[in-house]
Parts: sequence; C-alpha cells; structure tokens
Amino acid sequence: MSDNKKIAWLDTVRVFASFAVILGHFVSCFDGFDGFDKMRLFFFHMGNVGVFLFFTLSGYLIRPSLERASSLWAFYRKKLVRVVVPFTVCYFVFGAALIALAPLELSIAQRSPFYTAMYQSGFPWGIFFAMFPVDVNLMMLFDAPLYWFVGEWFMGVLLWLYLIAPLLDKLIRRAPLLTFVASIVISVATFYAVEPLVQQGRMMTGWWLFPARIPEFLFGMLLFAYKDFFAQHRQKILRGVLAWAIVVGGAEIFYFANVPALLTRLFPLEPYSMLMSIPCTYLFFELTDWLNEKFPSPLAWFNGFSDVSYMVMLTQHVILYIFAGAIEFEKFHSMGPILMFTLSTIVIVYASEALKNFSDPVEHWFMKRK
Repeated sequence: MSDNKKIAWLDTVRVFASFAVILGHFVSCFDGFDGFDKMRLFFFHMGNVGVFLFFTLSGYLIRPSLERASSLWAFYRKKLVRVVVPFTVCYFVFGAALIALAPLELSIAQRSPFYTAMYQSGFPWGIFFAMFPVDVNLMMLFDAPLYWFVGEWFMGVLLWLYLIAPLLDKLIRRAPLLTFVASIVISVATFYAVEPLVQQGRMMTGWWLFPARIPEFLFGMLLFAYKDFFAQHRQKILRGVLAWAIVVGGAEIFYFANVPALLTRLFPLEPYSMLMSIPCTYLFFELTDWLNEKFPSPLAWFNGFSDVSYMVMLTQHVILYIFAGAIEFEKFHSMGPILMFTLSTIVIVYASEALKNFSDPVEHWFMKRK
C-alpha cells in the first residue's frame, strides 16, 4: 500500500464498506421474495464485510491519531467527540422524526425509542439508557431496553476498541506476533463463551462482543505499524497471501463440495472465518491502492462519499427499517430490488449529508472547549 496514495485508498475502502453495510441490511428486508435465497447467498452477509473493513480501518488509523495527540486524554476526548456526536444527532433527530410521523403511520412511530420510552418504560429512562455505547449483547444479557436503531452496537464496540488502543499499541511494539495470536485466542474464546446463552434461546452472538473484534482492529494497527516492511516485501507477501487464500478456499470447496461454503467462510461470522477474512482484507486493501494508482480520476467521485461514511453507517438502519415496514418487498418483480436499492441508497446518502452538516458544528464546538 503506497504511502502517497494512502488517503485515496482509505477513502475507497470507507465508501465500499458503507455501501456493503447498506446492501447487507437491505437484503434482509426481502425475506419472502422469490429470489431471496440467491440474494441471501451473495449479499446478505455483506454488512459483516463492511463492519469488518471499518474496524480494520479504524485500527490502521489509530497510530497516527495517538502520535498527533498531545496527551492520552486529548486522544480519548477527540475520539469520543468524533464518534458520539454524530451518533447522538442521528439518534435524537430520527427518534423525534419518527414520533412526528405517528399521525400518518403509527407502525413507523413505534420504531422510535421515544415511543417505547413514553408508552412502556417511561421517560427519560428508556431513551437515554438505550443509547449508551454498551455492547448489544450486554443489553440482552441484562434484559435492558434494546433498540436496533442507529448502530448502537457498532458505536459501542468502536469506543471499547478506542479505549484499549493505547495498550494494544504498546503491546505490538514489543511483541507484535504474540499480541496478534493472543487477540485471536481471546476472540475465539469470547465467541464460544456466549454459545451457552444462545442455546438458552437468547438472541446473542459472541461476534458482537468487542473482545471478539480485537483481531481485525489489531490487524489494521499492525498494517500501519509495519507498513514499511509490507512495502519492502510487497510482492512476496502478496504471493504468499494469495496462495493462502487459494489453498484454504480450495480446501473449503473440496471439503464441502460447493461454492456457498466458501462464500460463507469469507464473511466474519465465526472464528474460522478469520482464516479467509483477514488475508482477503489485506488483498482488498492492496487492490484499492492499485485501483487508485491506475484510475485516480474515476475513483475521485466515488471517494468523495467517504466524508459521510460513518454517518451512513448510522442512518441506514433507520431508513431501511422504515422501507421494510412500509413496502411489500415479497411482491416485487426481478427489477424491483435493484430500483429500490438505488432509491434507498440515494435517500441514505442525502440524509447522511444533511445530518453531517448539522452535527459538524456541534462537533467543532466540543473540540474547541478546553
């Protein structure tokens, strides 16, 4: 990954990741559609790919943030503001907007945490407790108010990873390989520790707990910390990683005798998926770097959406769930999903830009306060 194109390829990955998340959640709306099985096979887990890429990118960018920060408190303060302010803006704007739509469509208003808080759990307990940046699994475990609204679990995991980032940075300076192996062990252990609760019927998965996401975040940190090494041995590493992906992927196809088995294992859903998702992420990063070197002008327009990538991660939940509740997807013809995906993506992007314009001044105000 060439340093002079660093920003360009990072922007490409950001935009791709945000669109992958939109696609993954969009496909989930089509249960009952005639072509749902094919859509699920190829696109349903794209949201997991997008999240994996976001966490890896966050790890890649954490070292520069630590180096630029005047103190550890300054680092934490900046990350807290950058993550929480857009989230809070989305949470309250959408929460109020859905309540305002109650006279037109009550079912839409019921998706707002404001509605549940006012009619069931009481104001303001439900509204504020549900938006705390804790992991969704913890909220399920303690039977706390839960809303799948504007990416609460994603922001919660991200903040936990930022919290331990300085410690991880010190560890990879001293023992990078040992630290990475230990993170994988922790991730696998976390995943299987939750399995007994799953067997009890709780809607939980270890892959949503932040310790399980440390490997991808740490992988990004390692890519940045040793970017000179990766650049110096680029061809050898590329050949090795590509060979690994072909051998492991070929073994999966041979063992399970079908391509869907490979497709499933490309997505970060269980610990064994890291055998493919981590090397494929490296290959994807290299591909985006190469594309930006070869086609800078066409990608400049695409990369321009990177400024709203995080906001897209927040807004797409609400907008797609509104569509899902108001449109009979199962009655669509073959072109219906394509047209609706295009329309919903446009709405999500424009809504994200509008909310970002609103949240940026608030963010700047907090950053200027001493």
